[in-house]
Amino acid sequence: MSHFTQKLGLPVMSSSQAQKHVTHNEALTILDSLVQLGLVSRSLEAPPTDPQDGSCYLVAGEGAGVWEGRGSTIAHWQSPMWTYFQPRAGWISWIADEELLLVFDGDAWRSFPGTFGSLGINAAADELNRLAVGGAASLFDGREGGHSLKVNKAASAASANVVWQTGYSGRAELGLLGSDDLQLKVSADGNTWENAITVDRISGNVGLGRSPGAARLEVSGGIRNSSSFSPYLQLANTGPSGAQAWIGIPDWNRSAFYIYGSVSDIMTMYDTPTRSHRLYGGGSERIRIASGGDVGIGTSSPTARLHVAGAIRAGSYLKAALPSAATVGAGTLAYVSDAAGGAQFAYSDGTQWLKMRDGNPV
Repeated sequence: MSHFTQKLGLPVMSSSQAQKHVTHNEALTILDSLVQLGLVSRSLEAPPTDPQDGSCYLVAGEGAGVWEGRGSTIAHWQSPMWTYFQPRAGWISWIADEELLLVFDGDAWRSFPGTFGSLGINAAADELNRLAVGGAASLFDGREGGHSLKVNKAASAASANVVWQTGYSGRAELGLLGSDDLQLKVSADGNTWENAITVDRISGNVGLGRSPGAARLEVSGGIRNSSSFSPYLQLANTGPSGAQAWIGIPDWNRSAFYIYGSVSDIMTMYDTPTRSHRLYGGGSERIRIASGGDVGIGTSSPTARLHVAGAIRAGSYLKAALPSAATVGAGTLAYVSDAAGGAQFAYSDGTQWLKMRDGNPV
């Protein structure tokens, strides 16, 4: 039978041994030193001048002074002498002056651990989910600096993404999903996924419900702007001579489209409570479409299907350049500069052009 234990080298009492308490106390001292091992430091080659009873040090280098030749061993001080222990694979120790946990692998002390095959924090990790965390929240704290969380993939065709689930069934995922463009997808059941947003990695252009195109934003489907205030869409040219376009609802009873110059309205269209439409230019109303469909140009009270307050000028044609009377239809007017009998208006009867003056062909 060996006189020492296999792992810690504790002295073992023999059946006929005298003064058994000496052996017993020596074993207790070793246990007190090595169980729940804590090292004051691993940076000293020579012992400190005033060590505390029970303190342990990992001898640095080859050792010096009374530690000479004791490199990489554990030196334990119990007044009035040092005792040395050779660490074995699997021993774990806390290094107090570095606030570092180390493990001995049989050859050297290494940070604990070097690598984990998997890690579960209040949860069970597995071959797929190598890191599993169970709890209400996780914090990645940059303290007084920044913090970067990286998700890497090996190839463009692979995915690097974050998935949000309900009952372990996917509902949304964001990341590089089979390409290097940023995508956001959503799902109702975890099986069928709809592409909501894609951002082109080169241009930065965005596609909503579709792939990005040549414009900064392209949308497949309608756009709705809802607000308890005056909702609007503003398009602004920020150049030195730029104009602004507004599409919005100024109040509860009308919608409008505005194009603003630097001082006054260039164009404004309203849909008022009377259901009429008005086109403004230069700050003044120019055209109105009444609720019944009558159109006024230069008047806000049209009394005919087309009511023009001012002169009307028709385009001038040579007879040979007149469009087909059948194509333009009966009732179309045109000014013919070389009509027989002199320049005059002509009209289409659906078959040919006739002179307004006498009804004869032009």
